[in-house]
Amino acid sequence: MKVVWLDDPDYPARLKQIHDPPARLFVRGQLPSEPMIAIVGSRHATPYGRRTAHRLARDLSDAGVVVVSGLARGIDAAAHRGALEGRSPTIAVMATGLDRIYPPEHAELAQAIAASGAVITEAENGTLPLPGRFPVRNRIISGLSLGVVVVEAAQRSGALITARMAGEQGREVFCVPGSIENPLAVGGHQLIKDGAKLVQTVEDVLEEFADLARARARAQARVHAHTRARTRADSGPQEPELFAVWELLDWVEPRHHDELAVMMNLDVKEVSRRLTLLEMNGYIIGDCGAVTRSSRA
Repeated sequence: MKVVWLDDPDYPARLKQIHDPPARLFVRGQLPSEPMIAIVGSRHATPYGRRTAHRLARDLSDAGVVVVSGLARGIDAAAHRGALEGRSPTIAVMATGLDRIYPPEHAELAQAIAASGAVITEAENGTLPLPGRFPVRNRIISGLSLGVVVVEAAQRSGALITARMAGEQGREVFCVPGSIENPLAVGGHQLIKDGAKLVQTVEDVLEEFADLARARARAQARVHAHTRARTRADSGPQEPELFAVWELLDWVEPRHHDELAVMMNLDVKEVSRRLTLLEMNGYIIGDCGAVTRSSRA
């Protein structure tokens, strides 16, 4: 662990610009110098939200952008994991001391983040995950970043606090839309109504920043490859018995094995066999017994 003070040349330049920058940062790892974008959202994310955060983070990382998030369950963890699959490091901003990884099951994730990027906090060792620490932490997430992308946020959520702070700090605010039936989309949709930019691909984020033209060019190539793969995937598998299951699935709303068995009047074991083959070939994504279609990209 090292301590980076406000007047240290290694202190993040953008974070210095906010009206209440931390006097010091406790850092495990190495603070990256590349441009940063934050991805935040619900701890109780849906499979759709986690997939979207993971893909956006991976695409940003491959474009040369550092993804910043808060190491929380749900969207934050998905964003960090997606970024770790890309070519750029990621930063986790904690509300606790560096000796109190929270949630504790993310200890290995924190270690992986610090190996190439950084886990940081303004809290001293021993600081517990008290509720009041998280909104204070959020100003650092937005302060480090050029902009903040919200993926799934209820009407009252920490992600909306981060988005508000981003606006107050002069940062760009982005939001991934969700289903109108999903309560976790309510907060994000209100952000869009209030002027946040709707995000479908990484290009929607990068095009807002003139200084990221090179990153945008790299991202465009990936988006085009993704689109081609999505077109192939949308035609479905060629085998009739697999297509019969696949056509009952949705891109967003998951279906369970038991539900599919009833719909097809088949034994659950047979449905599971077909789903296994579909997942092995990249047509679907499984999540705790529920499945959705995959973009295959």
